[in-house]
Amino acid sequence: MLFGHLSRDDYAVGLPPIFAQLCGKLKTLDLANLPLGWQDLEEGVKMNVMELESTPAEGKAAEIHRKMIDIHVLISGEEMIEYGLQTPDLSLYNEYNEQDDYQISDIIEDKNQLVLTPNAFAIFLPYEPHKPVNSVTGNKKLRKIVVKVPVEFLNK
Repeated sequence: MLFGHLSRDDYAVGLPPIFAQLCGKLKTLDLANLPLGWQDLEEGVKMNVMELESTPAEGKAAEIHRKMIDIHVLISGEEMIEYGLQTPDLSLYNEYNEQDDYQISDIIEDKNQLVLTPNAFAIFLPYEPHKPVNSVTGNKKLRKIVVKVPVEFLNK
């Protein structure tokens, strides 16, 4: 998992080139006024602009992906994301949904939390468990983007 903030001048230092490129492109967009729903960020890379309400983490499932990398960027509100540091025990996850590239589980081993504020981003690589859209201080509306990057783009 990688974590950063688009408002920092040095946000791209240490990021793989594809992530620096995509975050740079996101910085040029009027994020607050993007239409909701799926759209292309660039060829082969899609983003989903969403408005959601954060809720407590309890009772939610964590997800992992195999073929896609998620870049979560908070536009407004506040969001806590739980994530795991260990390689997940896949026996704790449901059957893999190949079409939509996810598996879910009620358990995150070696669980940690991070809080996103506007312009903060978190990048989850394949097999990195994460549980997004959790409340920090009560349920709140938030607006965010999730960018889906094919794992093979890491070699670009």
